[in-house]
Amino acid sequence: MRFFTQGLIDGLDKTTEAGFAEALLIAMSNLKDEKGLLLNVRLSDDYSQQIDFAKQIARMMVKEKTT
Repeated sequence: MRFFTQGLIDGLDKTTEAGFAEALLIAMSNLKDEKGLLLNVRLSDDYSQQIDFAKQIARMMVKEKTT
């Protein structure tokens, strides 16, 4: 499963806000604890808001110029 997820992330353009945000959400959805159990890490209970938060983080990390 890890290789599949890593392949998804590697295939994204993480130099753009949208690509970085998508990679961030994919990586968060595959986080595991020390026992190998998936964690339920969310930025929000609302999916729309979660995407907005991921885009805000991506904007800070990528510093893409938006007009």
